[in-house]
Amino acid sequence: MHILGISFGIDTSAALLRDGVTVAAALEERFTRIKHDRAWPGQAIRWCLAEGGISLADVDSIAFFWNPALQLDFPHGGRSNTYRHHGDYLHMAPSWLLGALRAPLGGISSGHMTQMIHLDGREPLTIHYVTHHRTHAAAAFFPSPFQEAAVLTVDGYGERAATTLGAWRMQDGAYRYEAIEQLDFPQSLGAVYAAVTGWLGFRPNDGEGKVMGLAPYGDDRHVWRFLKMLGVDPEVDPHDGPAYRVDPTWFAYTLDTPDRVSARFVEVFGPGRAPESPLDDNHKAVAHALQRATEEALLRMARRLHDRTDLPDLVMAGGVAMNSAAGGRLALEGPFRDVWIQPAAGDGGTAVGAALHVWHGLEGRTERHRWINDRFGPSFDAEACRAALRRGGWAWTEPDDIAADTAAALVRGELVGWFQGRAELGMRALGSRCILADPRKAENKDVLNARVKFREPFRPFAPSVIAEAAAGLFELPESRSSDDCVPFMQKVFVVRPEARAQLGAVTHIDGTARLQTVSASGDPLYHRLITAFGELTGVPVVLDTSFNVRGEPIVGTPDDAIRCWASTGLDRLVLGPCVLVKPGLGA
Repeated sequence: MHILGISFGIDTSAALLRDGVTVAAALEERFTRIKHDRAWPGQAIRWCLAEGGISLADVDSIAFFWNPALQLDFPHGGRSNTYRHHGDYLHMAPSWLLGALRAPLGGISSGHMTQMIHLDGREPLTIHYVTHHRTHAAAAFFPSPFQEAAVLTVDGYGERAATTLGAWRMQDGAYRYEAIEQLDFPQSLGAVYAAVTGWLGFRPNDGEGKVMGLAPYGDDRHVWRFLKMLGVDPEVDPHDGPAYRVDPTWFAYTLDTPDRVSARFVEVFGPGRAPESPLDDNHKAVAHALQRATEEALLRMARRLHDRTDLPDLVMAGGVAMNSAAGGRLALEGPFRDVWIQPAAGDGGTAVGAALHVWHGLEGRTERHRWINDRFGPSFDAEACRAALRRGGWAWTEPDDIAADTAAALVRGELVGWFQGRAELGMRALGSRCILADPRKAENKDVLNARVKFREPFRPFAPSVIAEAAAGLFELPESRSSDDCVPFMQKVFVVRPEARAQLGAVTHIDGTARLQTVSASGDPLYHRLITAFGELTGVPVVLDTSFNVRGEPIVGTPDDAIRCWASTGLDRLVLGPCVLVKPGLGA
């Protein structure tokens, strides 16, 4: 059975499942080169179908990441009593039938909507419109290693929901989702974080990671205000009242205005920062308070969810789940034995989530495809890499041991573009589309920023460490210290004090790092590279950041990689088996 998943919004994407196995999944931005592309994922869909060796005529079901029925079940003045175009029938008919306040039918509610399109020469094509948070819940649970799990979905908003607490369980031979609690927009942690991101001079729905990186530079002066703003009091039992309660007087994200914070917010914290202008201590303190209050809200929800489900493990998705500092605190301080966070936790993962929901939740199938990585994007074989180099007239070498050769280059201080295998689905570079550097010297962070990434200097870079060495360098949860516990770079942990001198370029100002553990089974080549670097230096870690420059998506093709290498201060490009170096450097 072929199920095509489609996400059409922020980070629009497509995915193809064959009998429950993720065959292909990719963001549209990797093809169009428009970061966070919101356009219809036409190129991603075409690539997924081609990767699966099928055409649209072979697809059994379409799984869409949004359920418009939830926004049709009540009337409002924006809907006309008469059609303007015959195409309006597609939404007017369900709108009038589902209108809960409409006479004489009275209307009915619907949590899922399906269309059937009858095509010549084949069975009807079924389109399932899946509730947005249910797609997140499916994306979080079904690739995870757990047989059952509590589910926490937190983002800006779905059709209405901004936060949902639930659980996936096995009941009567099938997976069933249990809905436990829901907070609807505007009660939205994601919207609050985006609003303050904008006030800090960064782009909402893009710059939230910058705020998280800035937060450790701030002091506690505003923490109490933000805890009250979110209705999160650490002294109050998490079971009393809602998990959090946003005070709307501080925000304006429900209005069609350029500013997402209210006049009250500006009166207390000052006017918003202009982009690219200096950051002062007040800005840093606001970032710190926002991050702290968000973490406390998530910890509160985790405790509430654990008590309600009595399940040992937690899975998470939604844009707020990308907050890796909060993810680390949940793993260390939360009530769950283990926390698994979807690597494409934002809306880019909802295409595969919608398809998984159809396969398991609607079709009732129990065959699972658990993920050991998120590499479901395009790949380019050795000959495709060579062809790209020939087109540019480049001269290259092909070392016998690409891992050992690259490790030696890193030891010499070179900055390396690393392009191998299938592309990652999510926003993290996890061994396929990476820029690598020596993690030992703190100044390497500034060198990489000045020559390639052009990022704000307060933003940290991440370490990739072989799994078997992670516990000796980082303070991990005891239950997971010997496993490949963070293969998706979704959690921040403390760098052990005795290791910080060896990891100066990847240790943040607060002594933490957003690490990725790499296993030999999950990524043999990347593991060999890091192991070889460790044999040369005694530090089995590399600095890893995404293969792109500021404002661009991660590179998608060999041509993209060559262009980035040629136009920046990267010293070396490792393109499949091929090595390309700048003049004056040895191969």
